[in-house]
Amino acid sequence: MNNEIGAITCFAKNCVYHKGNTSCTAGTIEVGNSSACKCGETQCSTFRLNDNAVNEARGCCD
Repeated sequence: MNNEIGAITCFAKNCVYHKGNTSCTAGTIEVGNSSACKCGETQCSTFRLNDNAVNEARGCCD
């Protein structure tokens, strides 16, 4: 899919759907852990590692 989701801010620069500074081109996203209580407990099932991924930790902090 290649449809920018304007209402989503994405900082996952190692994801194939990341575009520009904060855009997501996935078209749809799926975020889980239904029992999450903290940001670090969430999971983005849509994330797919891109070919130019930088090997460093990225994500939210509590």
